[in-house]
Amino acid sequence: MLRRSSSQVYTTRPDGSGVRWLGALGHVANLQYSYVTPGGADQFSCVLQLPPNLRTDAIDCGRRVNVVRGGGVVWSGKLNEPVAAVDGWTVQGHGTGVESSDFCALYNIWNFNDALNEAIARGLRWSNPSPGITAGWLAQQPDNASITITDFLNLITVQSGQLWNIDRWGRLSVFPLPNVVNRLLVSTSPVTRTVSNDITTVFLKYEASDDGQGNTTYNVTDAFSQANINRHGPVEVYSDLSSAGVMTQAAATAVGTNVLARYQRASFAGPFTVRYGQLLTTGGTPVDLGCERAGTVARLLVTDAPFGGEDFAGNITFIIGAYQYSDETGTAQITPLQSARTDFASLLSLVLPGA
Repeated sequence: MLRRSSSQVYTTRPDGSGVRWLGALGHVANLQYSYVTPGGADQFSCVLQLPPNLRTDAIDCGRRVNVVRGGGVVWSGKLNEPVAAVDGWTVQGHGTGVESSDFCALYNIWNFNDALNEAIARGLRWSNPSPGITAGWLAQQPDNASITITDFLNLITVQSGQLWNIDRWGRLSVFPLPNVVNRLLVSTSPVTRTVSNDITTVFLKYEASDDGQGNTTYNVTDAFSQANINRHGPVEVYSDLSSAGVMTQAAATAVGTNVLARYQRASFAGPFTVRYGQLLTTGGTPVDLGCERAGTVARLLVTDAPFGGEDFAGNITFIIGAYQYSDETGTAQITPLQSARTDFASLLSLVLPGA
């Protein structure tokens, strides 16, 4: 008998026809699906317990896969090639939120929307609601089609202090880094944090002018966090933004400021594993873990302990950067966005690939 809280999986041909419910073909075990931000639906996997010599077209590579929970589709994506094993077929897929890595950023006009709209016209299963992306940061344009749509969206959002997301209906949204808490995360044991390089200041070389005749001038500006300098003392690094072409001092400083906004000196050692009742709305109501996504802002409620050398951690809040749900165990793994943002050089490479 099916658990009332279990998720169900069906696949279709790329055009939406040929609906096949995997649960009608065999037992579906080890079902897991995940989300990431920036992005959306990320990875999917399950084991369809059929003999390895019995293959069904329901798990063919390229079919659309959908996870249904509570009467609606909570995760959707595209199947990869399945793998046969003694205990059945391992079925995997990648979600709509990362399908942008399958498409090149081919553009006619170098702006916020043309490359994206061109990819949608070629088959990317997204929509770009009117008026499209209205704000961001355009670096020096790369060679046409030399980067993916994922790279393009990161390029225009990271340095402007924004995130992008694909919702369960395939709609794109671009928005400033959220800071309003809408989830409470209850941890029943102390959480380990580690201190990274403790960078407080970045000096940035930028191209101030170019007359097109070989006469180019460069300047250096800086961005810093005075609060962190006061608390921890200055730690300085240097970065070269000249590959981005001519920019103003204000634009160069904004790049450093937005990178510092994402950079975290103290990171969480690993993901939080939660069960029902440990992830709540701000009103204290438990949420359905199988319907949650990345991108929400959580406040950590944890046993008092010193974190990363801090004598007082204060309210610990973070954007949920990755979320994975296991239907088999009814548990979720929550990874803070900050835990992947402690490498300053990697952050700068997101801002300016090749910098």
